[in-house]
Formats: sequence, C-alpha cells, structure tokens
Amino acid sequence: MIALSFLLALAGLATMGLSQTQHHGWLFHRPATAARSARLRWAGLLLLATSLLPAMRGWGAIIGLVGWLGLLSLAAALLLLARTYLPQPPRR
Repeated sequence: MIALSFLLALAGLATMGLSQTQHHGWLFHRPATAARSARLRWAGLLLLATSLLPAMRGWGAIIGLVGWLGLLSLAAALLLLARTYLPQPPRR
C-alpha cells in the first residue's frame, strides 16, 4: 500500500510539473496549451488526492497523513534530482 501511495504521489507531482510551460517545453519541445495545462493540473491534483488513501489505509489515519507528507517530500526530491541531472530528451 505504501509503494502504491508513493507511485501515485510521484505521478501526481510529475503531472503537475508538466502542466507548467517550462517543464512541458523541456520534455515535449513545445509549450503547453492552456487547455492541456488545465487538464494536466487537474489530473495531477486527482493523483495526489488518490495517493493519500493507500497511505491512510496502510498506516492509519493520523500516521498515514504524516507518512503521506513524507512520501510527497521524497517524490518531490526524486523529481527534482531527475529534472536537474537527466539530459534533455532529443527532439523528434
């Protein structure tokens, strides 16, 4: 359950990052449209909210909430390191 929560948080943060013009342009080599940014933002928010449920189910309500915040921090750090040290994808 905890791994599922981490993966959902990672996907949610990555999706919310892609809703920003700079990160979307870095990966896809074109800016995101306003409609695509909004859809990505909502999808990321939904994934983040969904990632709370397995954490609370695995650890209980109070510890699950605190553990989920730790998982969010870990996922954000992983995405930060990936964005910093991975080379930009080649143009197609």
